Amino acid sequence: MNKFSFLLLFLFISSIPVDALKNESFFLENNTGLDFMTGYYKIEIIEISKPGDMPFVKVNLITGGLTKLYYLRENEDPSINTEPFNKINLNSSFITTTVAKISVEYPDNWGSPIKYNIEIPVVAEKIPEIVLTKSVDKTTLNKGDVVEFKLILENTGNGTAYNLTMEDRFPPGFTSAPGSRFPPLVQGELKAGERLELLFALKAVEPGSYNIEPTIVKYSSKSAQSNPVSLTVLEDKKEKSSLVTVITLDKVNIFAGEPIKAIVKITNKGNVSAESILIKGTVPKGMEVIEGDLRQAYTKIEPDESEEYSATLKAVESGNYSIQLKTSYSDDMTGSSANSDTIIVTGKEKNYLYILIPVIMIIVGIVLFIMKRHREYRF
Repeated sequence: MNKFSFLLLFLFISSIPVDALKNESFFLENNTGLDFMTGYYKIEIIEISKPGDMPFVKVNLITGGLTKLYYLRENEDPSINTEPFNKINLNSSFITTTVAKISVEYPDNWGSPIKYNIEIPVVAEKIPEIVLTKSVDKTTLNKGDVVEFKLILENTGNGTAYNLTMEDRFPPGFTSAPGSRFPPLVQGELKAGERLELLFALKAVEPGSYNIEPTIVKYSSKSAQSNPVSLTVLEDKKEKSSLVTVITLDKVNIFAGEPIKAIVKITNKGNVSAESILIKGTVPKGMEVIEGDLRQAYTKIEPDESEEYSATLKAVESGNYSIQLKTSYSDDMTGSSANSDTIIVTGKEKNYLYILIPVIMIIVGIVLFIMKRHREYRF
């Protein structure tokens, strides 16, 4: 081949178009990127790490709607040979904890890239929020009674509450109920949306009015406080009997000498039995007992039970009378009084007839005598 032919061959080869490449270096921080041709190709630095002697840069390549992750180590070629990401070559020659020097070899016709900051999505902070309520099964109780407390913890926040501890002051006038712990144990954490119910009981030992202070729950760096509770403790409820005596008469208007029947009913309206029961009374002056006895005794009458007896009396004189009885028993040795309705006694009916008949006879005799004399004078 002569020189002229060789020159033509060289010119021919030189005339074949070859894409020119441009090599450029950039100092990039974490969460920054390079944008080629307005989004056609992007390089994003999403993590810079320098753990000892093996630093690396985590790079995200974006093109054609696709994404691929690569790790760049100092002075190492990541071998970007996958379509469509192999349009460039990358290398890192300097890595610190905050910045990395990235060398990019890219087609010259792309033009210089634009550096930009990667927008990091804001993640909502996970915050726990505990709501604490306190309630009781009763607000009024007797001395010696047990009251049950209920604590409800609700995490209304969006994060888990950690390191839960409970604080409560022991109220005056109370002691711990058998088998109950004060304050109750609480679990160490409460997840968002979870609800926890705790129970404990106290026994009232002194009467009075009490304001039970709020319970406090501490968690993470926060705390929650419950509502206070008011309690009233009454004196001991003494168990005792209570007898009620009622006197019933079969009539209240009678004539002298006419009998009247009195029925006596004793009822125990207490909550324990009455014992050693004695009912006694005196017969009203002007009356006398003709059957039975106003006095009566019983050994025992149980709660809500009754005993009944009767006596028949008659009045020997006219007037107004009332039967009075006194009932004494184990829980009332002094005794309580009971009175009957008023008895109205009228004088004997025959006494009126003895007076009335002679008067009528005398009047009739006078009338007949006048009539007879009147006929005699007419003739």
